[in-house]
Amino acid sequence: MKKKIVAIMACAMMLLSAGTSAEMTAGTYTGEGQGIGGAVKVAVTVEGGAITAVEVVEHAETAGICDPAIEKIPAAIVAAQSLAVDTVTGATVTSNAVKNAAKAAKSAVTGEAAAAVADGTYTVTTPSYSVTDQLTLDVTFADGKLASIATVNAGSTAPIFATVEKNLYPRLIESQSLEVDAITGATVSSNAVKTAVAMAIEQAGGDESAWHSPVAKSSETVTLEGYDAIVVGLGGAGMTAYLSAAENGATVFGFDSAAKVGGNSTNTSGPMAINPASRLKDGKELVPEEDLIQDWIAYTEGDAKEDMIRLFVSESGETLDWMEQYSFQFGDEMQAFFHPAGWQVWTSYAGKDGKTKDEAYVEAMDAAKAMNEKNDYMLELTATALITDETGAVKGVKATRYDGATYEIYGSNVILATGGFIGDEDMCNEYVNGVWRTEAMTQCDGAGIRMAQEAVDAALYNPDVAPVSHIAQVYNIIKNDDLTKDQKAVLTSLVLDSTHPIVSADGTAVNDKIGMFLAFDVWQAGPTYYVIYSQEEMDQIRENGLAAANTPMFLGQGGTVEANVPVSDLDEILSVGEAYGDVFKAASLEELAAQLNMPNLTASVETKEGAYYAIKGASYVYSTCGGLDIDANLNVLRKDGTPVENLYAIGNDSIGVLLESGKAYVTYGGAAAGWALTSGRLAGASVAEKK
Repeated sequence: MKKKIVAIMACAMMLLSAGTSAEMTAGTYTGEGQGIGGAVKVAVTVEGGAITAVEVVEHAETAGICDPAIEKIPAAIVAAQSLAVDTVTGATVTSNAVKNAAKAAKSAVTGEAAAAVADGTYTVTTPSYSVTDQLTLDVTFADGKLASIATVNAGSTAPIFATVEKNLYPRLIESQSLEVDAITGATVSSNAVKTAVAMAIEQAGGDESAWHSPVAKSSETVTLEGYDAIVVGLGGAGMTAYLSAAENGATVFGFDSAAKVGGNSTNTSGPMAINPASRLKDGKELVPEEDLIQDWIAYTEGDAKEDMIRLFVSESGETLDWMEQYSFQFGDEMQAFFHPAGWQVWTSYAGKDGKTKDEAYVEAMDAAKAMNEKNDYMLELTATALITDETGAVKGVKATRYDGATYEIYGSNVILATGGFIGDEDMCNEYVNGVWRTEAMTQCDGAGIRMAQEAVDAALYNPDVAPVSHIAQVYNIIKNDDLTKDQKAVLTSLVLDSTHPIVSADGTAVNDKIGMFLAFDVWQAGPTYYVIYSQEEMDQIRENGLAAANTPMFLGQGGTVEANVPVSDLDEILSVGEAYGDVFKAASLEELAAQLNMPNLTASVETKEGAYYAIKGASYVYSTCGGLDIDANLNVLRKDGTPVENLYAIGNDSIGVLLESGKAYVTYGGAAAGWALTSGRLAGASVAEKK
C-alpha cells in the first residue's frame, strides 16, 4: 500500500534529521499520527547510531494502493540511510499522519518537547464519508487548549454526523486527546473529524503527535435486571421488537452499539409488504400470494425454509399497517421492483408529518419506552456475551459502554437483532468470499451470531448467501480534488462498462452472469472486479470518447459524462486512478495478468498487441444475508435442532432461512427490510405472550 510506503519514508526522514548518529540512542521508538482511517503507528529501531528497521505497525488506511513497494522501499531506506526515493500522490492525509508519527518517534529519540499551539480559529478540510463533499471544520484553540469545534460542512450523512457533533466534539474537548474512540456507527466521519483537528493542531504550530494521551476508562459494573425482554440492536428489527413487546405489556430493555437508533434500516428506502389491507382496492389482492411463494421456493431451489417464507409473506402486510399506527408513513401505492412478474410488493417510508425516517425511529422508541416506567433503552452500549446459568440457560446479556463500564442485563428473554456480520472481516472471509466494500453501518459485526454460537451451540443457516449488492463503483472512491467531478465521472463510467471484459480477482470473465443491471449482478465476481481495456481501446476513448456514458444508480459524484465526446485528459484520469489503486497498467495482457496475479486472465480476454489496463471496481453492499437458524416462532435453534425457547434471532441475524446458499438476495424488492420489520414485530409479540 502506497500510503504505508509514505509512512515509512516520512518516519525515516524525520529521524535522520533529528541529529547525528551519535545522538540517536539505541532502542525501538514508536510514534503515531492521525490518518483518515484512524491512528497510524510507526516503530523505528536504532542500533549503533543507525536506523536498522522502520515499520508501520498499525494503521487503518485504505488498502490496495501499492503493496509490492512495501517489501522493497523499507530495506532500501535502511540500507542507504537515505530517502532518495520518489513518493506517490494520492495519499495526502496519510502522508501527514505518518509525518506526525515520525515527529513523535523523533521526540522519543531526542527528548524534544512538543511545540504548543497558537490560539486562534483554524479552518481545515479533509475527505470524510461523503463521495461528493469534504468535511470542513472551524477549530478554535484558546490558552493552548482545544476550545471549540464548529461544523462548516459535514461531508457526511446528516443524521449520522449529528451523532459525531453531539458526542465526539465534547469528548475531544474534554479529554484534549485524539485518542477518544470513534463514535460507533459513524467511524469514518469520526476519524475524519479527528484528522481535521490534527490538521488544525499543525496549522496552529503544534505537534499533533503530542495529542495522543490515553483517555481514562471506567471500571464500573452496572447490573440491570427484571426485564421480560432484552433487545440487542435497535435497527429496524430491534425497533419493531421493542415496540411490539412493549405494546403487548412486556417490560423491555434495548440497546445498540451505535449512537443512534435505526441502524441500516434508516439508510434503506423501504420494505417488502405483501397485500397490506390499507393498500388493497375493493379488497382485491395486489399480489397472488401463493404464486409469489412458489416462485420464491423455486428461486431458492428448496434451500429456504418454506414455512418461514409463508410466515413472512402472510405477516409483512400487517406490519406496514401496524407501523402506521405509530410514527411511520408508507407510500400510498405499492410498487414493483426488478422481478419480471412486476408484483407490487414494495414501498418507501418515512416519518409522519414530513419527518425523516430517523426521527420516526426515535419517536417509536420513545413511545414504547413510555408504555411502562421500567422500559428503557441505551445507545453506545455494545453486547459482548450472553449470560447463562449453571444449566446453560440464557439469563441475560453482558455489554460494554463506550466509557468502559461493564453492564450485566438480566431478563427472561433475549432478542438478537444485531444486523448480520458485514462489519466482521473474519466472518466475511469465512462465509462470503472476502471483505466487501459497504454502504452499511459496520457496527453490524456478527455479535449476535457469535454470542449465540458460543453460549448455546447455535446452528447457522446459509451464512454464505451473497451480501445485498445494489451498488458498483471504483474500489477506492476519490473523495478529494485530485480529479474534477467530470473526471471522476469518466473513471466511474470505465468501471461500469459491461461491453468490455469484466473479470474476477483471478481473471475469470463474468460477463455472462451480468444482466440488465451491472450493479445488481457484479457480485458474481466477488468483493472486487476488474474491467479490462486494451491500449487501442483507451486511445479510441481519448480521441473519440466513450461508446456509452455509464452512470451509477448510487454513489455518483456529481460530474457529467457524455458518450462520443473526446476525453482529452484521459491520461491524467488514468494516472490519478493508478495512484489510488483504481487503475493498473502493464505493457501486455500477460504482464497485467502477472501483476495482478490473475492466472485466468489471458484465457478470458482476447490478446492484442500493446499495453492493457484494468479498472478496479467493487460491489458496495448493504448487509450480509445469512445467519442463525431459527424456527417459525423465531427461536434460535441449536445444532441438534432443538429450540432455545427464550432466545430469538430476527432481521439479518436470521434472514438466511428465506434464501439459498451461495446465491443472491431475492429481487422482489425490500425483502431484507421487510423481514427486519416483520420478524421484529412477531418476536416482540411472542415474548410478551409468555409473560
